[in-house]
Amino acid sequence: MRLIPFLAFFSILFSQWSSQSAYLLEKNRKEISIFKPFKYGLENGSEISVNKFLLMPSASIKQEVSSYRGWKMARSFRLEYPTPGLRWLQSPLGKEMGDPNMGALISPQFLIPHMFSLYASAIGTKGNPDTGQLSLSSGFGLAVNGKKLSNDATIDLPIIYPRLSVYYNDLIINFGGEYLRKISRSFHYLINYEMFLMPGGRGRYAFEQQGLLIWQVSSKSRIALGYKLIAGEYPFGSQAHLLPTFDVQFGW
Repeated sequence: MRLIPFLAFFSILFSQWSSQSAYLLEKNRKEISIFKPFKYGLENGSEISVNKFLLMPSASIKQEVSSYRGWKMARSFRLEYPTPGLRWLQSPLGKEMGDPNMGALISPQFLIPHMFSLYASAIGTKGNPDTGQLSLSSGFGLAVNGKKLSNDATIDLPIIYPRLSVYYNDLIINFGGEYLRKISRSFHYLINYEMFLMPGGRGRYAFEQQGLLIWQVSSKSRIALGYKLIAGEYPFGSQAHLLPTFDVQFGW
């Protein structure tokens, strides 16, 4: 069975569009975790991120921009190519067990074209973790060649549906916020929210709210544990979910 690649694909979508601060990694610093892309700090006030899973290749760049009324500002751009992962999900188990539809999240009857999506966002951050750091973000995504994908080929699952909706609607609008505060020398807590607007889609919105307790084990590692509350509209109606979240991050 291809359970590990499927979980990897799910984790890829989980990490996309997540709220973040306008602060960039220091020059030459690298970070990687279970559920988030590999990040690398450049010397010219930029930070690049590359998806480490081949099922959904993507790359992004975050750049510093001029501060605005005490807010540290940044902008980010991302390019994503979902076709390999979506084609794989048409039959993750069936081809190995004799039934072409067994375990498929997308029916094999649908053609998955070569598609791309482009994302742009602006991020503002004020304060610091010792006294409370607030970050706000907003952005949008556009799809290229998504109109060739059938509207009946959606994956109507939390987290996955809104992040793939751009390929069915050609447009997605996103905004969110994040609050980070230090509890002690080794512990922080983080609360964030994200809102997805999907104009013209059969599911028009999704809201996600997350709470995390972060243990800074050392300068090279940290562990995050918490929950994610999800409420959204899907093609079949509205639903809400509460999921546990966990991640381990390494930096050097």
